[in-house]
Amino acid sequence: MPQLWMAERGGKPLSPNGVKPMLKRRGAATGVTNTHAHRWRANFAHEWHRAGGNTGDLMLLRGWASEDMPRRYGASAATERAQELQVRVA
Repeated sequence: MPQLWMAERGGKPLSPNGVKPMLKRRGAATGVTNTHAHRWRANFAHEWHRAGGNTGDLMLLRGWASEDMPRRYGASAATERAQELQVRVA
């Protein structure tokens, strides 16, 4: 099924306005604060680069036409990745 988020009642895909409150509820239930889709996108980009993935493939997977998006979403943990690489290379 191509839809990632489905409603519990009715089995229909959630709209973007339905996903937002669902993410907040799930975050609150697990004790994770500030839960939103952009946080997941940033984490995905970080883990992608951390695993050695390149920006071009990330752009293809996420449907981004500009390098601005992977740069924005990967920036929050860029220092951490650079430090990890330095340890491996040194």
